[in-house]
Amino acid sequence: MRRARSNRILAAILVLGTLVWGRSLISAQSESRPTVSFARDDVGTSSAIDTYCAGCHNGGLRSPSGTLLVRFNHTQSNPEMWARAYRQLQAGAMPPVGAPRPDRATVDAMLDSIAQALDAHAKPAATPSTRVGSLGAGQEIATRLASMLWNSAPDAVLLHEAQRLSDPATLGRQVQRLLADDRAHAFVARFFFPWLQLDTLADADPDTKSFPDYDVSLRDALARETELFLLSQLRDDREPIELWTADHTFLNEQLARHYGVANVTGAQFRRVASAPERAGLLGHGSILMVTSRHQHGVDAAYTTPATRAKWIRFHFLGAPPPNGFPGAQPVKPELPITPQTRTLPAEPCGNCHRNFFPLGYALENFDPIGRWRTNDQVGPIDASGAFVDGTPMNGAIDLRRVLLTQADAFRTNITEKLLVYAATGSVSPTSGTPDTLVRARQILVGTPQPRWSTLIAAVVRSD
Repeated sequence: MRRARSNRILAAILVLGTLVWGRSLISAQSESRPTVSFARDDVGTSSAIDTYCAGCHNGGLRSPSGTLLVRFNHTQSNPEMWARAYRQLQAGAMPPVGAPRPDRATVDAMLDSIAQALDAHAKPAATPSTRVGSLGAGQEIATRLASMLWNSAPDAVLLHEAQRLSDPATLGRQVQRLLADDRAHAFVARFFFPWLQLDTLADADPDTKSFPDYDVSLRDALARETELFLLSQLRDDREPIELWTADHTFLNEQLARHYGVANVTGAQFRRVASAPERAGLLGHGSILMVTSRHQHGVDAAYTTPATRAKWIRFHFLGAPPPNGFPGAQPVKPELPITPQTRTLPAEPCGNCHRNFFPLGYALENFDPIGRWRTNDQVGPIDASGAFVDGTPMNGAIDLRRVLLTQADAFRTNITEKLLVYAATGSVSPTSGTPDTLVRARQILVGTPQPRWSTLIAAVVRSD
């Protein structure tokens, strides 16, 4: 009986997550997909369904995309959907605004039950010794490590150490040595820039009618700032979460002037303390540019809360945002976008927007080319909002504080992305599978407070 109640709760949770974010849970072909059985007896009462799920998920509601969701049968489930539900729960991205929310212990029990089922379903990870054929396990780890960090073959030192790479300390030292080498620029260019979508920065072409001081050299300086920052984080072997919290960056005179930072002269980049609002990646003009509008035209000078919010969802929380609602009311292109989104009608817009738009609102003090501002084209900036759980935010400092309450979601997300990159040589904000989620969890259980060297070492050992 308790097992049945647990299954009902987990079933409802998955329906909740997929409906809220506009995903179709089950198609007519679902019975041909892999079966995942959720039979762990972790959640203690069926009242959780009534409290957190039944108000919306009665089997007869439609998602924002118009897909009718059928009643969920927990014994025949798509593992991709369960992985999505896990990511949404871990990120604190569901239930939606205004709905009752489970306490931390209940969420942890839900996550554990989903994880146990995904673990049971996942393909067993191959070990180096079972894959390499004529190569030894140590040599394959060396090859994978050099390919991942340098996009090249191992050097003589790494090959000499190959037979000792099964020792964590030896492998860690080699990771740090490779990151200290100039060839580690390839890792930033091939992993971090595509993942952060900075490979699209060259497409940004701000209209000089709106930004008369902008030129291509500024764009290149913004990219260089982020490149040097990422290399510093890797070489200093910081905890990955510090990508979002670091209190310093790298500026030259041009970029310092752009940010309003005094006492930086010359073309040479150097490490400079960041103002609190600019801590970590969310204060980088490169990020703020790729999440703004830069097409030449009437709306080219505006920030967009949807794009910035989706970027945060993908890159910090690892939880995809909801689909757009067909036929939603457009904004007026001749006016700034963000103030208009605050006055859109509750249906079909506002009730969905308030679940993620505030992540973008909190960055409104940064204009489309990353400068600090207190006014936009129509008046004072309003950077206030609330996270989906109701926690208030007003500006970038509050946003960062709220995101850090979901730090485990970021650690899972970045570990998944590293696993994908190590296996394929490419990465995107959306890449990840149920198997990479399982393996990321396994790695993080072994390295609960990872630094870059231990995380990269675990990834090259695991794939």
